[in-house]
Amino acid sequence: MTLAEIALKRPVTTIMLFVSCVVFGLLSARMLKLEFFPELDAPFILVQVPYPGSTPKEVEREIVRPIEESLATISGIDRMFSNADDNGAFFFLVFDWNRNLKVKLSEVRERVDAVRGELPKDIQRIQVLKFSTNDEPALQIRLSSTTGNLLDAYDLLERRIKRPLERIPGVASVELSGVEPNEVRIDLLPERIASHNIDLNALSQRIQSANFSTSAGLIHDGDHRYRVQPVGEIRSLEEYGNLVINDAGLRLRDVAEIRYVQREINFRRILNGNYAVGVDIRRERGANLVDVCADVLAEVNKIEASGALAGIELYIIGNQGEGITSSLGELVKSGAQGMLFAVLILYFFLRHWPSTLMVSLSVPICIAISLGAMYFLGLSLNVLTMMGLLLGVGMLVDNAVVVTESIYQQREKRPGDPVGTAIEGTRMVQLAVSAGTLTSIIVFLPNVFGGTTQVGVFLYYVAMPMSVALLASWFVAVSIIPMLASRIEPPKGVSQVRIVERWKLLYGRLLHWTLNHRGWSLMGVLLIFASVLIPANVVKTDFFGGSGKRDFNIGYELNGRYRLEQLEPAARAVEAFLLRHKEEFEIESVYSWLSEDQGMQTRLQLVKDDRATRPLEEIKQAVRDGLPKLAIGKAVVDLRQGPGGGNAGSTDTPSVSVNINGDSTEVLTEVAKDVARILATHDEFAEVRADDAQEQQEVQLRIDRDRASNLGFDPAQVGQLIQVAMRGVPLREFRQGDTEVPVLLRFKDAESLSLDDLKEIRITRADGESVPLSALVSVDVSPSARQIGRQDRKTSQSITIDLKPKGDMGKAREIIESSLKDYPFPTGYTYDLGQRFQDDAAAAAEMMFLLLLSIVLIYMVMAALFESAIYPIAILISIMYAVVGVWWTFLVWDTTFSVMAFIGIMILTGVVVNNGIVLVEHVNTLRRAGHDREQALILGGQERLRPILITTGTTFLGLLPLCISDVGIGGNGPAYFPMARAIAGGLVFSTAITLVVLPTVYASLEDASEAIKRGWRRAGTRSSRAPVEA
Repeated sequence: MTLAEIALKRPVTTIMLFVSCVVFGLLSARMLKLEFFPELDAPFILVQVPYPGSTPKEVEREIVRPIEESLATISGIDRMFSNADDNGAFFFLVFDWNRNLKVKLSEVRERVDAVRGELPKDIQRIQVLKFSTNDEPALQIRLSSTTGNLLDAYDLLERRIKRPLERIPGVASVELSGVEPNEVRIDLLPERIASHNIDLNALSQRIQSANFSTSAGLIHDGDHRYRVQPVGEIRSLEEYGNLVINDAGLRLRDVAEIRYVQREINFRRILNGNYAVGVDIRRERGANLVDVCADVLAEVNKIEASGALAGIELYIIGNQGEGITSSLGELVKSGAQGMLFAVLILYFFLRHWPSTLMVSLSVPICIAISLGAMYFLGLSLNVLTMMGLLLGVGMLVDNAVVVTESIYQQREKRPGDPVGTAIEGTRMVQLAVSAGTLTSIIVFLPNVFGGTTQVGVFLYYVAMPMSVALLASWFVAVSIIPMLASRIEPPKGVSQVRIVERWKLLYGRLLHWTLNHRGWSLMGVLLIFASVLIPANVVKTDFFGGSGKRDFNIGYELNGRYRLEQLEPAARAVEAFLLRHKEEFEIESVYSWLSEDQGMQTRLQLVKDDRATRPLEEIKQAVRDGLPKLAIGKAVVDLRQGPGGGNAGSTDTPSVSVNINGDSTEVLTEVAKDVARILATHDEFAEVRADDAQEQQEVQLRIDRDRASNLGFDPAQVGQLIQVAMRGVPLREFRQGDTEVPVLLRFKDAESLSLDDLKEIRITRADGESVPLSALVSVDVSPSARQIGRQDRKTSQSITIDLKPKGDMGKAREIIESSLKDYPFPTGYTYDLGQRFQDDAAAAAEMMFLLLLSIVLIYMVMAALFESAIYPIAILISIMYAVVGVWWTFLVWDTTFSVMAFIGIMILTGVVVNNGIVLVEHVNTLRRAGHDREQALILGGQERLRPILITTGTTFLGLLPLCISDVGIGGNGPAYFPMARAIAGGLVFSTAITLVVLPTVYASLEDASEAIKRGWRRAGTRSSRAPVEA
């Protein structure tokens, strides 16, 4: 007994089943978590080794290379990036997506601990972190004061902002940036250190050993057990001063000043001309993103209303909750518009409101069922799952349309038997709708059960809700639709819509001509397919293109190393220019970040799309043309300063990079400058720059070991003196209540020491004699790299190339390769294309493999259902023309081919074959009923023309709002429209061509198959008649 028969015999049961599914789905929708992205542990691990006050070369030699050698023994590392600068080292490890990240995190920690003894002794804390989508700040707030400086307001902000926000349920952490807590500073007096012959190494160890707390185990006293904890923690600054530091009873206060002071800040933030502080709020894993952001904003408004932050202005520069709600709202709006268009197209063809509403009913039912399934599967409502739901809005009525059309055609033949015709009509198309649904779902099979690649993980969350919705649409079409159709009086003359009838007549004549002129028809097939070469050579490709945000960066190429007092005027000059043109450039806010160690950056946030009147690229060019000249360097649009001051790249502009690889940093710098000069001569590039080629002046103090030994000094003692004098030595934290306060041992006024002052610092040997430092070292001032980057254990220097608006990455690749083909690289030095090129190539190869695998699976499904190897080949022709249609659509719509477009093609392969399945199955049914082949092809095409046009029209119009909308993932991420345009354009083009050429291909393949069979039979007959030699 079929589902249609069950539904017709048990109508109340059927209705109650679907009502319960809808109710459960609606209840589940209220319990679904709202998130920006699904909670994913991306296969990235970051190792941070702070070592402030050093040099890039020293960090590379002492930290980077030993850790790299140890990490290289870990299996599964796809790429390893490392960076050395004045602040220390960081390592970025990229693993395969199918690796267990928790296991790899443990392995990385073990490998780092294994070489800990080879690293500098004063490295205190090494952080090993994994990346999760949950780690991104849910809310970013910036504070600026119009009445004073916030740099010394840490205690106020911690008390008034940080602690109240941390108490909100769902908030994991609140981080203040741009302001630092106080520290205990032990400022050594150089003259007294020298006069008392103090060994700095011994002094730091004595202070360290005096401040301790440890566990000594358990002690038993009768029936009680007590934990023993020897405590030697220093409780006050006075205790520090009273520490005895040598055998003569000298105390620390006799040679140093001990103070509780504000920690020195070598960075600064400026927001709209005022000093600023950053507040980043992160949510707990599993917490509802929208609720957390709303609760935090409510608390912030309460704090503002209380007057606790008088004179302080708050700016929200990042709100994931608003991003997800706006994105979901736009998607829901587009979905509602698409559903309305689908209903109108249904009515246009059916001209019967009861039938139109009956078919349209499948959309809310299927979406409700999908929401319930998502809850059971542990999925959240995010931009990916929502996209999967809305992509299916136009397709959810396809099965219902085909079944309804078939039932009404049977009702015309047997008007007095509504139940029998409902069963028979459903039976006639059940194979077609089952095959169509299965092919639409099976394209996701490699991703649902694989999910071990970046694209696969992405597609998994799109595929699951869409697959459930399509399965639900099949269930609705073969159960509740026959039950309702048997109880609804069909429209009078259902097939007599005049315009449709004229289309049928014209279509029949066209098929008759093509079937009788197969040679010309097949030539047309090939010419149309070959036409893809025209748009394929014109449409631009960029798999991971711009984000769609209306904001961008201005970076600074500095010509030296400067203090904050020199950096700030340059940043303010740029800000003044921008704020003078605030209205012209449609600027919402200007935020600058400056650091003595990591360079400078200014970020512009523009007004939102609904208020914008100028394109983003036009504003960028206007800013680029008007930026003021700076004495300390050059301001560059879209140069984004990353950790260490280098270019971290930017996804907000079309830019690519080239890596120069070799051993010597100095040689790499010269080669990178020369290559950048060559590439800059091409008009296709807006700007070319060698990112790490910025140099700074470095003072090298080389210890003369022979002279030091002759004068009775240990070279290590000299090095310790220089370290304490310049950088200071961090000691064990000082506990103040529940707070741990940093402690720093250094020379007094170290920040103001000049080179001459450093040379005159005296160092004392054991017999009390002292000499100036200049007697033991030679001083060399020379340029050095601001940072040293390495990739896969090779020193590397990158060159960033900004493409002009609408720049083509394929063309950029050709120019780069042709320009560097004959470049005379020094022996041992090579170049490779940057990460964006590599990611694009990897994504293209990965998605091509998934696409081919999907086509194979589709063919296998159709071959099994048709019990034929020939007919599926005819239907697969529709996929070829769908791809042709995508390229022509992108050319007409001036759309860049991106990863979103490729995802659209993958979905399209499963959808576009449905029309061919419906047509071929009906033709086969007519032939089994006694019609000859040509008659069956013409009649079958005419009878299936209307349902094919309806399903194509509903899918196209369902996607049309997304096609013309610029809404992006999360509100400001990559736009959805390339995917929607790929599906809509490819489907319409393929349907138009398939309706004409499929019958011809069907007949030609069948004739070819018969000819091959006859040939085999004749060959077999001749073989059997051949005489057998004696």
